[in-house]
Amino acid sequence: MRRLVLFMIVLATTSVSGCLSPSPRPTQLAANSTEAFSAEQISRSGFTNAWDFLRARARRYDFYEDRYGRPRGIKTRRGRSTINMSGSDVPMIVIDGARVSDFSTLRDLPTDAISSIELLSGITGTVSQGTNAAAGVIYIHTWEASGG
Repeated sequence: MRRLVLFMIVLATTSVSGCLSPSPRPTQLAANSTEAFSAEQISRSGFTNAWDFLRARARRYDFYEDRYGRPRGIKTRRGRSTINMSGSDVPMIVIDGARVSDFSTLRDLPTDAISSIELLSGITGTVSQGTNAAAGVIYIHTWEASGG
């Protein structure tokens, strides 16, 4: 009986340790959860406004328009098993430090006015902006605000 118990303990510890992979370092998590686009990348894209650029490049979000092509919403792409609370799947949009709630603002913002765009994941966005940014943050910096 004693050998059987010892064998089961050894078997359990070796199978568990074989399945575990080293957890990523906090710096790796931060690097993977932020995506940035420079003015050069934005201008080379050929898009004329921030909405079209983000729709093509921000792959972590789904973009919704009405039948006339007007922006209606942005939602985080989630898996089927993800728990979703009301409003927690809409990213926070911040343009030059001001929070924007009207998505049509992105359609009206020309790409030649943008100096950079940063996309933060939910974890990084929450650290940056608080719990209202659980779906991430889209930071847009314009030339006017940066003094360029």
